[in-house]
Amino acid sequence: MKFLVCYDDTNEAKKALKVAREHAKIWQAELEVVNAITRVEPLKHAKVKKMEEKMEGEVKEILAEDDPPYEVQLLLTDLTPGEQLVKYAEDQKMDQIFLGIVKKSKVGKFLFGSTAQYVILHAPCPVVTVQ
Repeated sequence: MKFLVCYDDTNEAKKALKVAREHAKIWQAELEVVNAITRVEPLKHAKVKKMEEKMEGEVKEILAEDDPPYEVQLLLTDLTPGEQLVKYAEDQKMDQIFLGIVKKSKVGKFLFGSTAQYVILHAPCPVVTVQ
């Protein structure tokens, strides 16, 4: 089995990773921890590398207790993060998606959209949300 963990360095994403770790242990699943970032401006290679290293360090620390098989990826995309995560889940044939959610007001959702909402509504597999 393969589980996708949507990771964006928030406390909610870290909680989702911990829940995914527990599920992976039970189901003997492989974790793919992914952060999708929309390309708004050209990012320098050094900045991207630094972001990847920070993400890998955080993930390694959280998963160290059980050490399940995992992969970490930072995806730069022209799509929205939600669209990219759903596309990734489809392309990689994920069995389940884990993501942290943050409560937003109706105005906040209207102005900024919601990655979690998009993933929940369009995912090709079950989605586990963690607050």
